Amino acid sequence: MATTRTKHAVLFPFPGHGHLAGFLAMARLLVDELPDTTVTLVSTPRNVAALRSSLSAVSQSTIRFHALPFVPGDHGLPAGCESTSSLTVPAFIMLFEAFEALQPAFEEYVSGLRRESGDEADICIVADAFVAWTVDVARRHGCKHAVFVSCGAFGTAIFHALWNHMPELPFGSDGMLRLPEHPDVVLHRSQLPVAFLRGDLSDRWTAYYHRVIRYGHCTDAVLANTVEEFEPTGLSKMRRAAGKVPVWPIGPLVRGDDSGVSSQADDEVLRWLDTQPPSSVLYISFGSQNTIQPNQMMELAAVLETTGRPFVWAIRPPVGFDIAGPFRDEWLPEGFEARARAGNRGLVVRGWAPQVRILAHGATGAFLSHCGWNSVLESMAHGVPVVGWPLAAEQFYNVRMLAEWGVCVELARGNLVESSAVERSKVAEVVETVMGDTVEAATMRRRVMEVQEVMKSAWRKDGGSSRMALHEFLRAMHLQ
Repeated sequence: MATTRTKHAVLFPFPGHGHLAGFLAMARLLVDELPDTTVTLVSTPRNVAALRSSLSAVSQSTIRFHALPFVPGDHGLPAGCESTSSLTVPAFIMLFEAFEALQPAFEEYVSGLRRESGDEADICIVADAFVAWTVDVARRHGCKHAVFVSCGAFGTAIFHALWNHMPELPFGSDGMLRLPEHPDVVLHRSQLPVAFLRGDLSDRWTAYYHRVIRYGHCTDAVLANTVEEFEPTGLSKMRRAAGKVPVWPIGPLVRGDDSGVSSQADDEVLRWLDTQPPSSVLYISFGSQNTIQPNQMMELAAVLETTGRPFVWAIRPPVGFDIAGPFRDEWLPEGFEARARAGNRGLVVRGWAPQVRILAHGATGAFLSHCGWNSVLESMAHGVPVVGWPLAAEQFYNVRMLAEWGVCVELARGNLVESSAVERSKVAEVVETVMGDTVEAATMRRRVMEVQEVMKSAWRKDGGSSRMALHEFLRAMHLQ
């Protein structure tokens, strides 16, 4: 009599906010698509607790969790630090390396899973690119392995090429950067992360990224959180870099709102949005790890006050201060927040804001964003055009791709002290371009609706590209 093979999908995210969000969305997707497969999220204790608490009771009952033992102090990290939210960006390397040291504990977990399930079980490890070393564990225990890239395809391809050339980037005599892997891409210095320009990337950073890239070429598959029709050029570049490793786009994997938890502050934001005209509100957020200069905050606030444009601003302390610390009134014009509230013209949200619910609200007309990939996907999935202000990592290349689609206008680039001036007239002009009663704004709104339809169509049951890619991947991994 034939027996049913046991199937396991083991998901191992890196603990950055956007990475965790992508893996949560994938876990929910796999549970829905593979009812006979055990889906387990693996991380360190605090991250497992956070992942579990962010899910609804139903999701918690269908997704398993496994916590790997981890003592931050053993790796020079602050007490309780298990994610990027507790660190400044330059200190991320400590967490990257600390997670590499989890290999023995992860191997023990996979070894135990193999013993429990038997040699006939199909086990697939889906790992974040920043824990791609898990491929070695997969090989030793007869498991399939995939790397999940939580960023966009174009941004990933360019960032991959930049790191391949570190520490010597191929600048031309004209000061422009041309990457041999992508001759059609020319980059200005302002489109590079600060650390690349200042040359303060230590050997540790470069060595780490070279290890990540090497492991990536050893995996069985690469999953990309994007859509074939949305990023054909970027995916072509990714596939060229991946060589024989197949790349399957299974996006958009965006955050859900299934926790059922809503704070009083969240409800206040949504009630305020209910009082605003359709597509009138500018939502502003630079993400969980990025921020701007104090003078840039002042200029942005002044423009909002001058134009009277309704806004919701999720704000964090500026550059040079603890981004997770309290926000001081002195970083905004005196009385700015009180005047905005009194005139029903805007809300300043200190720290977290219910971003998905804000973007889904009919009053939201545009998103002034750093263009981290989760924010890009959430904005496009809800049909909201973007005012781009990239600050770090691959965000510069996300903006470039969005601009080519005609759904984004770049306002500023980076937050270097030496080039941090933001002219009020330009801010007002760009916001009007995206949100005003003009032919250009109308065209942009039409284009973003087209992208939104591309996102929806990718998951059609009758042949959507992302649905087909997912099932091709699942068959290749013997999960389906």
